[in-house]
Amino acid sequence: MIVKESRIRTKSGAGALTRHVLRGAKNEAIRVLAGSDWLMRDQMREAHREGLKYGLRHIAFNPDEAMTDDQLSDFVHRLCDELKADPEHLTLVIHQKDGTTHGHLILPEWQQNCILDSRFTWMRMEKIARLEEIRLGHRLVAGRHDRAIAKALRTEGHHYEAEQVEALIPVSHDAKPRSAYTSQARRITERQELDLPALKKLVCTLWSRSEDLKAFRDALNEHNLSMRAGDRAEQRPGAHIIEDHNGTLIGSFTRLTKVRMADFRKMLAEEKLQSASKPETDIKNTRLPFRRTPENFYDEFPIPKASCTQSPTPKRPVIKRPKMKVWQRQFWLQRMSDVDIPSTKQFRPEFPVHIMSVDELRFRQKIKKEIAEQQAILDQKAPEINWKPQDKDKTLTTWRRQLVPYQKQLRKSFDRYNSAKQEWRDAEKNRWHRMTGKAQKLEKIADTLFYEFLEVLRFIVEALLHVVGLRPELPNPIRVVLSEKDQTTLEQFKKNHDTEFSAMADSQKLTPWLDQRFENMAQTRQKRIEQWKQEHKAAQDSARQEIKRLSLLLTTKPASQNCQATTNLHTPNVALSMFP
Repeated sequence: MIVKESRIRTKSGAGALTRHVLRGAKNEAIRVLAGSDWLMRDQMREAHREGLKYGLRHIAFNPDEAMTDDQLSDFVHRLCDELKADPEHLTLVIHQKDGTTHGHLILPEWQQNCILDSRFTWMRMEKIARLEEIRLGHRLVAGRHDRAIAKALRTEGHHYEAEQVEALIPVSHDAKPRSAYTSQARRITERQELDLPALKKLVCTLWSRSEDLKAFRDALNEHNLSMRAGDRAEQRPGAHIIEDHNGTLIGSFTRLTKVRMADFRKMLAEEKLQSASKPETDIKNTRLPFRRTPENFYDEFPIPKASCTQSPTPKRPVIKRPKMKVWQRQFWLQRMSDVDIPSTKQFRPEFPVHIMSVDELRFRQKIKKEIAEQQAILDQKAPEINWKPQDKDKTLTTWRRQLVPYQKQLRKSFDRYNSAKQEWRDAEKNRWHRMTGKAQKLEKIADTLFYEFLEVLRFIVEALLHVVGLRPELPNPIRVVLSEKDQTTLEQFKKNHDTEFSAMADSQKLTPWLDQRFENMAQTRQKRIEQWKQEHKAAQDSARQEIKRLSLLLTTKPASQNCQATTNLHTPNVALSMFP
């Protein structure tokens, strides 16, 4: 059984799919087992309202042997279970063509507040197809993902089925099956009135009968076909395509003939070597040309004699130095006079030299180290003072974009509750509905949907608080089963967060609420900065005074050479001595 999947874009609509599935002209018979044209179009409109890229998922399956309607329906339900799709919203159509049947399954991408799973769907659908073939006793069809399918079956506990699938795995990677063309290429050729499967068989037959590429090209020309290099030669060197005389693409040579690209490149290289023409041997004339001259040839055209006088030797160019400016000459003379000063003359220093002892030097180093520590305390700033200020417009835009899905979810839940409540009120007005108990049933449904709406409201409000930074953790997931205690808690939660609920329910109230939240956030940040400054003000003032005192010690001159004083520098277990 071959299973293929394609996703229909929302902007494309469901018209082309419905025409192909429900009104295919080339089908002998069409049987609709589930769904309708209206259902597919409504699902596509719903995907458009949700802003999805894809609206429908089209799964085509073609069994090798005939299957009953019940078997086809069971197989479709297994596909839905694998993809976690709702089988109540599927469309199943059976086509009969050339005496064989194949099916088309259409599923909506939007599945009750979630998107249909699309991870590794090709492998998973092939796994379901192999299991169905084993269950029905059909011939197993080899696929490209048999190794992964066998591993998944062993993980799920299907060891017997995994052994049968492992028997289909080819020895080499190149022997894996691959399709000669895609379904999209086949649809394109059908619109151009070309039979792509028949052309594929023709190309394979011509290649099997050809000895080399030259013979294959000649055979293609006889059937109004040609082979040329592909348009993407830079990305795939050596790739060739086959097309008809009108330029319609038939397919790639390697895909149609199942020839490896490495082998095909070797054949191209051999063809190029064979077609290269050998250079013709050119035996050049080895005789030197000569010219007959008359006897008086040199008399008529005398050769000029060299003159005896020699040309004078050219003079060497005179290089003149640039003229020195007056101030430059004076500066140069001054420097030369300084050089001529005798070495016995002593230079007087401009500033007096102060010679310090080792102990005094250590003392000064300790003072400088203490000054650096106090300066580090003085240079401390609040952690948030260097943060980049937030852009209000950009922040509000980000918040609104993150809250859009939650607003849609809240609106949908409220619409379901409101419609159920309206049905219950209409039933209350009808005496017959009250007597038969339908009004009571509708009341219970409305109450259930009301508490579900409160649970969704709780989730939405927590998400709002998380988005704007008032809640550090993510919102708790929506609970399906609710007890009486939960119902009371939800009602109290709605009263406590009525402001947030009103903001999420009304877009006009949401903007002022977000503005106020941004202003509060900025004010809170400024308050934290001011509080930090107040907490560290005393320490910084003390550090400033200490720096002044220590700087004064460095600049104060000692009173006498023999006096030593001990100064406490507020450093634990450190006593510094000040030397004269």
